[in-house]
Amino acid sequence: MILSARGISARWDASCGHLPSLVIDGSSVLWSAPWRSDPRVQADSAIPMVDRRLAGTFVCAPFGRDDVDHGPPHGLSANAPWRMTRAGPEALTAVRRLSRGHVTARIALRNDHPVLYQTHMLDLDRPCTFAHHPMFALSGGGTLTANCRATLTFAAETPVLPQTSRWDGLAPELREYPKEKAEDFATLVGPIGLGWTAVARHAEGDTLLTLRRAEQLPVTNIWISNGARGDHWSAVRGLLGIEDAICAGAGGFAAALTDNRVKAEGVATALPPGRHVIPHAIVRIAGVHEVRDVRLGNGHLAIHTDGADMTVPFAQEHFK
Repeated sequence: MILSARGISARWDASCGHLPSLVIDGSSVLWSAPWRSDPRVQADSAIPMVDRRLAGTFVCAPFGRDDVDHGPPHGLSANAPWRMTRAGPEALTAVRRLSRGHVTARIALRNDHPVLYQTHMLDLDRPCTFAHHPMFALSGGGTLTANCRATLTFAAETPVLPQTSRWDGLAPELREYPKEKAEDFATLVGPIGLGWTAVARHAEGDTLLTLRRAEQLPVTNIWISNGARGDHWSAVRGLLGIEDAICAGAGGFAAALTDNRVKAEGVATALPPGRHVIPHAIVRIAGVHEVRDVRLGNGHLAIHTDGADMTVPFAQEHFK
């Protein structure tokens, strides 16, 4: 399904809950797997649906490997069809059963707002991890900034590839996307309040932000995939995942329900049973900027950068 408003459009795939395309002011924002159109990969049932259809952004419930209920990686929300309950030119609502309850998604655009607005309402009967999983395309590298207070690495817990973590020993506020081949993962622990992560894309000439309420989603998992894998991954370049979450980083679902390294930083790693209304936003601003602070204003976002202050239209009630 296509959503469109003045200056912005998005495409949503109800067959797996992924939003594979987001175009803001003529610029493509999200990364989509090149094998989505490869019939050999699509026919391979040994590859989980979330990987076969991997694209754009989706939500995970639970996040990562499900070593508790033994469901597919990233949960049914990223692997199975959703049921649309309402659809219009600028917004849609859809629902999906989970292994531990169900989730209702509302995805919306607004005229002249360079923003993808998402709200997910989870009704859980047992504790569960949760994450947004946007993947951004960087054709010429980029600079990452975030309002985090700690950085954790997980080389021992992510045995997909040997990892040389570029996060160790680096200041948490500023990191460059690697020019060399790399596969890497780190978890940033954020403060309470409006949590933000920004990437300035050098070749695309813009800056992308993800926004969340950090008391709900206290961590951001950073995933780099840049040509270091084999098989159908060999063509992947310039993939950056900025995954706002409540989870144990790369530790898995079982780890999130017990004591773990992320919880030791003083934050929760799973949502309790009950109802949770979780807003999230992806924002694009023109120009390459090192973002230093982001604040909600009256009808706008106030963005402080290394060079100037700026504002972009934003529905501040989205986070109330």
